[in-house]
Amino acid sequence: MRKKSLVAALSLMICGALPAVAQPTDSEGALRAQLDSALWPGDIVRLAEQYRQQFPEGPAAAMADAWRERAAESLRVLGRNDVRLHRAAFRPAEPAEDGAADLRLAALGDRAAAVRLAHRARNADDANSGPHRYVGWLQYATQLGDERASYELALHFRKQAQPVLAARYEDLALSMGYQPPVALDNLRK
Repeated sequence: MRKKSLVAALSLMICGALPAVAQPTDSEGALRAQLDSALWPGDIVRLAEQYRQQFPEGPAAAMADAWRERAAESLRVLGRNDVRLHRAAFRPAEPAEDGAADLRLAALGDRAAAVRLAHRARNADDANSGPHRYVGWLQYATQLGDERASYELALHFRKQAQPVLAARYEDLALSMGYQPPVALDNLRK
């Protein structure tokens, strides 16, 4: 019975219905399950530290250390003023959404997953996505080092008639080594 209630609580936590503030866990498996399913970088850091304190020689200790480091870097990026992405962006829209895997990867600093989430947000119909979430995910991917995301932001801001931001992200993409395509649209002229 206790296992069913834990699974239900984890499902609700992943969906965003329950806060990810952890209940005390005595079981290594339960704590590892929480760590495995956490989607917000701050929760990953907290749960990884909790795992290391409670189970320093546990089977997932090395993994917890690696995830804590990656999630801590993601938190640092999310704390920047030029990244407009918040905790709500790391909640799947539906419990069974395929994007949960990309949310987890993005929480651990995977820039390709962040770009996929940006494209998903751009094409989404719901009010929680759209242009702001699209820009936020691209800003996040850019600060993680994705030069294509930076150039995509430059193109976006050019279309939005924001030349200062467009130039900033284009310069950043070029400084990261991006080679723009030879054939450009007439907006660059």
